[in-house]
Amino acid sequence: MIIFANEPAKEMTYEEVRKQFMPIVIKVMRTANNRFLYNRVEEDDFQQTMEIELWRAYEHYDPTTGNCFTTYLYPKLQKGVRNATYFKFALKNQGTVVSMNKPMGEDDLNLEYLFSSEDPSMYNIYWSELTAIIYSNISESEAELLNILLDRQTYTVQNYADKYNITRQAANQRVVKLKKKLQVIVATQYLEIA
Repeated sequence: MIIFANEPAKEMTYEEVRKQFMPIVIKVMRTANNRFLYNRVEEDDFQQTMEIELWRAYEHYDPTTGNCFTTYLYPKLQKGVRNATYFKFALKNQGTVVSMNKPMGEDDLNLEYLFSSEDPSMYNIYWSELTAIIYSNISESEAELLNILLDRQTYTVQNYADKYNITRQAANQRVVKLKKKLQVIVATQYLEIA
């Protein structure tokens, strides 16, 4: 049984799922591969890795959770991208070990002396100014949504959806709408971007 966001749930074989979701797999694969200007991952090998993750998503998907299949598939595809491209990053920094407190050069200067220390009191000022701007621009009903943005462990989208008797997708849309509103508020009032 596969749950969709826009259509009724239906039972599907792996071949049907593969046919339905292969465009998403190809898009994620090509987006990841386009990050490499030279020496891209061979597309056939990359696609095979991604299809393994599609199979794993299909095999372990549990429709009783109420989540759409794509919600479960996307992290699996990201894992496939990581597996296919890991070798490009694993060898990047081999052989060079630099410690911040290792003396360097003739005068035994440590790197840690070159970095400025942070003043935590300034962070408190910035944080209190930012939170005051945010709270002055949201309604009481949006405060619950803000809690979801700030602490997803304690305040979940599903709990919000259950409380207001709406779907999880509808609750998620409200969170996204608030996030966009806050981006504009922070840009104009806090960062003062015109």
